[in-house]
Amino acid sequence: MLRPLRLLSVLAALAPALAPHALTAQRGIAPVASARPMVDTTALTRLSLRNVGPANMMGRSTDIEGVPGNPNLVYVGTAAGGAWKTTNAGTTWSPLFDRQSTLAIGDLALEPGNPQVIYVGTGEGNVRNSVSFGRGVFKSTDGGTSWTNIGLTDTRHIARVMVHPTERQTVFVCAVGHMAGPNAERGVFVSRDGGTSWTKTLYTDDRHGCADLDIDPVNPNIVYAAMWQFDRKQWTFRSGSEQGGIHKSIDGGRTWKKLGGGLPALIGRIGVKVAPSSPNTVYAILESRKEGYVWRSDDHGETWRRVSDDAKTICRGYYYSDLRVDPVDADRVYAIACNLSVSIDGGRTFRTISQRIHGDHHGLWIDPTDPARVWQVNDGGIAVSHDRAETWRFPNQFVLAQFYQLHADNREPFYFLGGGLQDNGNWVGPSRTRDPLGILVDDWNLISYGDGYYQVTHPDDPDYYVTDAQGGMVFRTRMQTREQEDISPQPRRNDGGPVNQLQYRFNWNAPVVASPHDGKTLYFGAQVLFKSTDFGGTWTAISGDLTKNDTTRHGWAGGPAMLEATTAEFYNTIYSVAESPAQAGLLWVGTDDGLVQLTRDGGRTWARVDARIPGVGPEAVVSHIEASRRAPCTAYVTFERKFMDDLKPYAFRTTDCGATWTSLAGNLPEGAYLQVLREDPKNPNVLYAGTEIGLYVSVTGGGDWFRLGGNLPAVPVHEVLVHGRENDLIVATHGRGAWILDDASVIQELAAAAAKPAYLFGMRTATRFATKMNKGSLGDDLFRGPNPAYGAIIRYYLKAAPAAGTPSKLEIVDETGRVIRTYAKIPTAAGINTTAWDLAHEASRPRRAPAADVALGDDGEGSFGGGGGPRALPGRYTVRLTIGTQVLEQPVTVRVDPTARTTPEGLSAQFDLAMQLRDLVSQANDTLRALDARKGELEARRRAAEALPNQEGAAVVKSLTMELAEVDTLITTLTKPANYPYWSEGPRVTERLGGLQRNVDAGHFPPTAPQQALSRELATELKQALDRVQKFLGRYLTM
Repeated sequence: MLRPLRLLSVLAALAPALAPHALTAQRGIAPVASARPMVDTTALTRLSLRNVGPANMMGRSTDIEGVPGNPNLVYVGTAAGGAWKTTNAGTTWSPLFDRQSTLAIGDLALEPGNPQVIYVGTGEGNVRNSVSFGRGVFKSTDGGTSWTNIGLTDTRHIARVMVHPTERQTVFVCAVGHMAGPNAERGVFVSRDGGTSWTKTLYTDDRHGCADLDIDPVNPNIVYAAMWQFDRKQWTFRSGSEQGGIHKSIDGGRTWKKLGGGLPALIGRIGVKVAPSSPNTVYAILESRKEGYVWRSDDHGETWRRVSDDAKTICRGYYYSDLRVDPVDADRVYAIACNLSVSIDGGRTFRTISQRIHGDHHGLWIDPTDPARVWQVNDGGIAVSHDRAETWRFPNQFVLAQFYQLHADNREPFYFLGGGLQDNGNWVGPSRTRDPLGILVDDWNLISYGDGYYQVTHPDDPDYYVTDAQGGMVFRTRMQTREQEDISPQPRRNDGGPVNQLQYRFNWNAPVVASPHDGKTLYFGAQVLFKSTDFGGTWTAISGDLTKNDTTRHGWAGGPAMLEATTAEFYNTIYSVAESPAQAGLLWVGTDDGLVQLTRDGGRTWARVDARIPGVGPEAVVSHIEASRRAPCTAYVTFERKFMDDLKPYAFRTTDCGATWTSLAGNLPEGAYLQVLREDPKNPNVLYAGTEIGLYVSVTGGGDWFRLGGNLPAVPVHEVLVHGRENDLIVATHGRGAWILDDASVIQELAAAAAKPAYLFGMRTATRFATKMNKGSLGDDLFRGPNPAYGAIIRYYLKAAPAAGTPSKLEIVDETGRVIRTYAKIPTAAGINTTAWDLAHEASRPRRAPAADVALGDDGEGSFGGGGGPRALPGRYTVRLTIGTQVLEQPVTVRVDPTARTTPEGLSAQFDLAMQLRDLVSQANDTLRALDARKGELEARRRAAEALPNQEGAAVVKSLTMELAEVDTLITTLTKPANYPYWSEGPRVTERLGGLQRNVDAGHFPPTAPQQALSRELATELKQALDRVQKFLGRYLTM
């Protein structure tokens, strides 16, 4: 439906996103550079992107906290998507953390008895290869509306936060610390003043952190904490030591002693939980390869016995090692691991209870007032049970998808986008739909399973895909038939052992990319580069080993507590591949051990070109290579060194095939290490940097950066694309799914706009297509990715808001110079303003004059045939913006949906009849307006006659009353009275004309013979009615 023009929501102003409070005040992370970019980016504060999904499987979540006895209020923490809240038991959810400097949540804690007070420990405690760091502890006292950072900013990863059950100002933080290097701010911290100050009370050394913590609910002076040594590198990790273990405090966390009592000496990650109904019973789950997993104490932790060595309770020790105890049954224990399992015999035996929800579980909350109500979080989002975890509901109403990579095709009329997600396979979905409801869960489809990564579509068949998953698994899938082939050059499954057992070494995130010169030619990286010219049917190695091939790093990962064999630590592999769009056969390769290799002859000869890249330390990952479209020897390369405890950004450009390199990192802040850097296809001075803390843009060729905020939070960005046909900026985040900025002209032309007092941005081709709701009434518990506004998106820049009363309008002009649509009311705020033309001519003249015609807001509410005038024919139009004496123009082309079955002759016939019907409605409304005026005049005269004394005006009143009745009869001949019940009266000629216009204009078809006949019938009926009105209006006035 048509709605008045609205400005884009003012969500997160760009300048505040760059301000020091957003990214500073961290020990160990440098503040954001204070230098402002050369272009005033405050113009972009109202820019908004569309979050299009997918929400089907949501994404990795880390903690969930409910309120005892209140089933409506629940809080969720996520790995990289922020914190969320529901106040209606999961029907709808609201983000709470989008304005903060990090969206990585380790743990949540609510103040007992006051769920408005929330503590958030940031930085996920599950320190996998794709984990996001945090910035300490945050506190809210208003249910998550506002937040304050209350310290511990160098902890980076926090496993647990707990509030004392009775002393509510006492807060415990269990900090893992840095994932990939030593640091002091780790262990157990206690605040006795609600987070104003902190004391580190349990600390082993700068390599041991805290894995878990729990408080005895009956005697809160008893606190248990698990200390854990962990260190991750690209090729391995270390988990476990004899110095870690379970510690106990009996004085509220002031002093601690290490517990033994039969526990193993060498332990990795530990989960420890007190049985609330019997606090002398304490359970522990240990990452311990040979000495059992589930342990139990019945004397407050003084002595322990092994109760289970069931492998499903632990699965991957460093990633899970967690459990919960039922609040009323000390023998009912939930083990949180790959599967969720339960024991009802004190931990001796376990059965799986998570068959119908996603695996890889990370948290669980049980309502102590109703233990049947269980909320749970996993790699696929959240789930709720009302029968003690026997059956589950999956409330997937918001987007947490963690894209590793993203691809967009060119299908018509709307391109599809998709890619691989962390532990959720490879998905594809539309950039918009024909349904006014928007993009729904059912619009996205799964292509292949696993930890999904790259996606490529066949150039001749957009439903034919090549996708890959962890460690070199690659598939070719026909979506129409659901046939899927394993086309890997190494079909042996690549997990279950070290990489030195395999011929080829594929990265966890192995690149498979299409040639820009031939979409059927693919490149696939192991330690050698493979090439296929038949869309993956056959592969040929076109290089030798392009890595450092350090064989000392090809053995088992993990240890000493448990080994790991998931392919996540496969090393000396190709991580990035790019073929120059400007020259076929010129290929760039980047490796996970820091090498950049180049061939100019399609792979026959290779040369290292990284020797002169300045300032990058050892063991860097070449996270991305971007080959310029404009010059064969121009390329961009990015590095990241998070596995070496280095969070600095590294970005470089070469224009001479790697002979020399220039740093582009400029004012990118520490913490903004790059996953991708893209050169804009239309303006080479515009660069897009996908970083760990959001999307950064340079409009000056690099070095000078600003974070593109608006409604896009500081979420990790793993891919950025500009669509070749639609010019959309597509952003793939690792925590909040895919986002689209419709028409990137506003970024591409920003530098030019900023130099002008007013600027009208160029516009992409607008597509006229039919819309139709086809999902019915679905309620509120669903995800709705917004469609863009229907028609031509119009953006313009104003350096300053014009003075009040300054004439301002938008006009649409056809090729003959005729104005076909005027918007007399438009937004005129300083900065970027966004609106849309819905591809309609002026509507029929209304019965009651509106204040002004207003443009359509950029909110997806427009639709085809939606109550405006007839749709514009395909062709070239001009958008004319007038602000005072300034007049700006830009062309816009309108095309018809290429998939629609239509002809120019049919469209012309449709348009002609729609315009005729519009004009007939205008005539009817003109006549109704005249009758309304006569009626008002007669009513005024009657009131005057009724006011005369002694019934002097009685005769006149009677005459006027009769005349008013005649006016009402004429009005109801033309239109149905507004106060009649909907189905009590049929439509009159005006409504029937309007309805016929909408039906004629609803598709791309010529009018049918019955429609043409009805139009003639209605025209005759209207003429007869107008003749009667004319006769009435021509009569002598009564008084």
